[in-house]
Amino acid sequence: MEETAAKRSKAETKPLVVGGVPEHFNYPWFIAQERGLFKKHGVEVEWSEQKLGTGAMIKAAKSGEVDLIIALTEGLVADIASGSNLRLLGTYVGSPLCWAISTGVNSSKNEPEDLRAGTFAVSRLGSGSHLMAYVLAIQRGWNTDDIKFEIKGNINQLCEGVNDLSTDAFLWETFTTKPYHDDGTVRRIGDITTPWPCFMLAACQPVVDVKLRQIQAALAAVHEAAVLFHQETETMPLEIAQRYKLKEEDAKAWYAGVDIRADRFVSQAALEQAVEALKVCKRLDSSKDYNINGMLEPRLAELRQDLRSMKLYDRSELVVSLHKQLQAAGLSKGPLKYTDLLPYDQHHYYGTDAVDDLAAKAEIGASSRVINIGSGLGGPARYLAGKYGCQVLAVDIQEDLSRTAAQLTSRTGQKERVHHMTGDFAQVAQHLHRGGYDHIVSWLTVLHFDQRSQLFRECYELLRPGGLFFAADFVALSLLQPAEKQILEQEVGCRSLAGSVEEYKHELELVGFKVEQCEDKSADWAAYSQARVATLKEDANRLSDIIGKDVFDRLLRFYSTVAKLYEGGRLGGLEVYARKPLGW
Repeated sequence: MEETAAKRSKAETKPLVVGGVPEHFNYPWFIAQERGLFKKHGVEVEWSEQKLGTGAMIKAAKSGEVDLIIALTEGLVADIASGSNLRLLGTYVGSPLCWAISTGVNSSKNEPEDLRAGTFAVSRLGSGSHLMAYVLAIQRGWNTDDIKFEIKGNINQLCEGVNDLSTDAFLWETFTTKPYHDDGTVRRIGDITTPWPCFMLAACQPVVDVKLRQIQAALAAVHEAAVLFHQETETMPLEIAQRYKLKEEDAKAWYAGVDIRADRFVSQAALEQAVEALKVCKRLDSSKDYNINGMLEPRLAELRQDLRSMKLYDRSELVVSLHKQLQAAGLSKGPLKYTDLLPYDQHHYYGTDAVDDLAAKAEIGASSRVINIGSGLGGPARYLAGKYGCQVLAVDIQEDLSRTAAQLTSRTGQKERVHHMTGDFAQVAQHLHRGGYDHIVSWLTVLHFDQRSQLFRECYELLRPGGLFFAADFVALSLLQPAEKQILEQEVGCRSLAGSVEEYKHELELVGFKVEQCEDKSADWAAYSQARVATLKEDANRLSDIIGKDVFDRLLRFYSTVAKLYEGGRLGGLEVYARKPLGW
């Protein structure tokens, strides 16, 4: 104990050395230094530029060259799962990394689906370019054994490989690849994002033992810097462009989409997905179970369940199922009508009948401006725009769902009427025009929000006077049992429920809405859920052959869980229409 205290005292006389690559997402560390935030928190920090990426940074941390690193999530998870003493300290960049899919100028490959059973150029086996090719295959429902790889080296050699046609495509971080697209060296045919936050913070356990106070102070300072980074919207993109020699429009595009958090929370589902992807690409043993909790440094980091932990989303089942069904139907490539997708993209209760019912009651027409919260694969948004001619802003927090939805919308020629945004609606709403929308609609989405009243308040502000809010949502009919609460939170992503239909109405009225209709749908939804499970079971053989038995089993398990919750009689549902008064 005395020896550790002595080491700690000696360590505090030296700067905390932080390693990171010289890229724009690390700018908050320089904000903290230049604006005196490290000094404010009583810690001296020395920045160590690491030009060779995650693998080199991990070696630097283990050798003692640096104390703390900011590195790619998948690289850190692979190293920790393989038995190292490195541990995660928190999430640095919460948004996923976008990887461009590039092919040769004269290649016959024109869209991602053309790469099924193709040959991918990679920088090295085990690299991000290697791993993300597997993620692409998994999300699109391809047989991962069919894709092939050829090691090429750096990005210039990757470009040469697709242009001499020795390989079909390569995946590389989108902003790094953009200059090669802009000058015509290679063609961009699509993109894919990591199913996890892209950068996390890590340190070796012995370093944390002796430098815990310094690390805590440094992380508090950089969290404060990250808040400033997001607040200074007028000046920050230009600062980034100048410092990192980016085009200003590229800096603005990156800044608009990045979520630098620098906080202690780590998504459990994100780590689980990273482990699964690393197993598929054989960087981790597929037969082993890995301790997710053990990957964190508990004195600094906290594991959190989020919407990704919901059993319908934790392995991209909806995306995988969609791609496999489109392939089986001969719809995996080329232009589509929005009606072609109706058998595959309507996952809410009663499908298009429910959307038609809403459109009739809300009088949605060609002049309507609609927000769809929790838009998923975009089915209701495309249907509303296609059938009724309205403009729809489709917002979803799930990156893979939102990106897939945008691709489908593009294929149906509806980009002018349906605009997709990815993000937490509570944050997205801050950037939308107040009083600029006629309708805000959602199907089984409000249940995922911790602060329901805050959401209602945001919706009230966004609607024009006379505008209408609609939600199909869960409600508690009586006191839930502890086991039911646990299932709702862990498997359905629902942490907060109104205690009754009347309570739900009251919450809407408190923010100013006039509730025009609030219907208890509990018995109806219970019957629908039971019928859905029965239909799935009857179609088990056919669907399993198309989407794979594992995906089918997980979908059936989720829908069966919801049906069982309704059976208990304590969980119910409602549909509510609430109008923002005209003001007189």
